[in-house]
Amino acid sequence: MPSPAAIGPFPLESIRLVERFERTDPGLAFTATSLPGHLIHLVVSGEVGQTCNGLRQRLTPGTVVWYHEDEWVEGRVLRAPWVYYAVNFSAPALNPPDFGQRLQPGRKALVPLFAQLLKAWQSPPSWERDCLCQSHLLALIAGTGAAPAGGPAATPAGKLWWEIEAWARRHIEQTRSLGELCARFGRSPNTIARACREAVGVAPMKRLKQIRLSLARGLVQHSDLNMTEISQRVGYARVHEFSRDYRKAHGRPPTTERNAGA
Repeated sequence: MPSPAAIGPFPLESIRLVERFERTDPGLAFTATSLPGHLIHLVVSGEVGQTCNGLRQRLTPGTVVWYHEDEWVEGRVLRAPWVYYAVNFSAPALNPPDFGQRLQPGRKALVPLFAQLLKAWQSPPSWERDCLCQSHLLALIAGTGAAPAGGPAATPAGKLWWEIEAWARRHIEQTRSLGELCARFGRSPNTIARACREAVGVAPMKRLKQIRLSLARGLVQHSDLNMTEISQRVGYARVHEFSRDYRKAHGRPPTTERNAGA
């Protein structure tokens, strides 16, 4: 009998948020961006119609939605109360599923896993609590049915984009044009554009800007770097251009967001 394959590096870096939300207003309209890193929602009750990166989605009980790196969402509560679980975590080595697999209906069996994760998250800080949270989250990820891109379910186009995105993240301090990506990976502009839209639902340059501004948001919220240093770290030569794009993406200037979190 052949021995099992070795297990690769541990994918989770940190867990930032676990929560159960309830919205009781029928007809409530909302616009938001998802959080930096990975964000998984599981609808417990109610119904929502929303658009994410131009794709219309209908969320009903048992629906899992996987967001990645500040995706823009707008929608309306169609049936209240809308109750859902959410977990936000950092896993730089874990690619999200291809865009077409981000919404997974029929996952009601994951409700107990989410409840266990929330219970562990709310317990007093300890080494045991950290282990339980990581264990429950890994079980939850495995149960979503949404294979991370690069795995067996990823399409060839999706694999191409995640290869490009992984390289771009390693060189985030340098602004890249579509022409540079084409030269680097030996593909045409149309091929790269199709790959990006299949993997994440948006155009390549928009996606790269999302990545840069998502990293910037983390640095604004969790580092002591000044705004000039942060802008250079994510590929902006001029801090006023960085501040302009940051405000457009996140709703307020980076200095205001840092001061609000102080």
